[in-house]
Amino acid sequence: MKLTLSHNFLLDIFGSGPGSPLLAIEHALVTEAGENAVVGTNDLNLHHYQHLGLCSAKLQVEPRPIVARYWGGEEDDSLYDDIAQALWQIQWNERSLYVLQTSWNTACGSEDYKWIIAESKDVADEFILEVARKTNDPGEAMLVFRNGHWSRSTQLYQAVQKSSFDDLILDDTVKTAIRTDFRQFLAARQEYTDLGLSWRRGALLVGPPGNGKTHCVRALVKELAVPSLYVQSLQHEYLQSEQLLQTVFERARELRPCVLILEDLDSLVDERNQSFFLNQLDGFEKNDGLIVLATTNHPERIDSAIIDRPSRFDRKYHFDLPQQDRRHSFLQSWQKKLKDQVEWSAVSVEELAELTDGFSFAYLKELVVSSLLRWLTDVSQPFDQHLNHQRTLLFVQMRTHDASNGHDLPVSKSASAPSLNVSP
Repeated sequence: MKLTLSHNFLLDIFGSGPGSPLLAIEHALVTEAGENAVVGTNDLNLHHYQHLGLCSAKLQVEPRPIVARYWGGEEDDSLYDDIAQALWQIQWNERSLYVLQTSWNTACGSEDYKWIIAESKDVADEFILEVARKTNDPGEAMLVFRNGHWSRSTQLYQAVQKSSFDDLILDDTVKTAIRTDFRQFLAARQEYTDLGLSWRRGALLVGPPGNGKTHCVRALVKELAVPSLYVQSLQHEYLQSEQLLQTVFERARELRPCVLILEDLDSLVDERNQSFFLNQLDGFEKNDGLIVLATTNHPERIDSAIIDRPSRFDRKYHFDLPQQDRRHSFLQSWQKKLKDQVEWSAVSVEELAELTDGFSFAYLKELVVSSLLRWLTDVSQPFDQHLNHQRTLLFVQMRTHDASNGHDLPVSKSASAPSLNVSP
């Protein structure tokens, strides 16, 4: 059997309207390229490759590029280009080639596509492969997943690099266990292989907000020094959460060993996607070298099939509201930071630690910061008095916030906020 179709067969069938730009562009580009090879790809991070200094890219004036100017914000008061459609001339490995960058709207969002125009198909393939290899690792950035796709965040990476276990108020035994557990895991690949075990690890950090879960994750990511991926949401206008989870795990497997961070797990996994999530986590897919760090403020919302089975999350670390000794340590650290600015007695630190039962570390920080701001505008009042006033306000705020959620947290042993012993 022999079948011969015309060169324009698909274009004649689908037409060249807005529903089939891929065919129309391909057809026109092949015609314009002459003897040069035209190779399409939807996976080419040209911008990052150029940023690494591995090629030069010159924007061509024809065809006229579609360029949108945007502001970098108050901290970066400059204008930048967001280029949607453009032709680039590339100088790479003593070769000259072109990349046509295009994007268009579809029924499921948008489509991005690039064509390489080179002297031969081998050169185009070599360029695509080299770009893919060099840009696969995020380098000095974290990969963040939102709106159905990955993006590189240098800002989040820099925030992680500033994190430290030294700044985390946590039981030393727990802190040591977390650090040792994952360091030993990364170093034990051969041992896992020799024992026929899957080389993967998972941990769930549990507790009310503001008690150090995110800080701990960041400090651990910095210490492990492997590629990190952060899932911000599994929401998309058209794609189902199962499709998004597939994209998440596929990318993570490309970077192993790596850390996959699932913050607020209870908001990411629900009854609809739970089975798929479990299959990706510990089903037939190969996850060697994958570390999954998940956090939750609401463990009661997570199915026991996820939270109680060790093969999914081997360890659960609890970040509960700090007891008095932890509150004292935290406030004492702030007292040392502010020793050159304010007079804050050791006695008032002890009293404040006792009178802030139910405060999270986040609320304790807000207590100190808001008191400092008040004191800077009214230095006639002792700093301790500002602390007492702000503590009372935050106490009421916590009760109001909790009442709006239909339940009460044990923010104090008494019905009203007790007072510090301060002299007017």
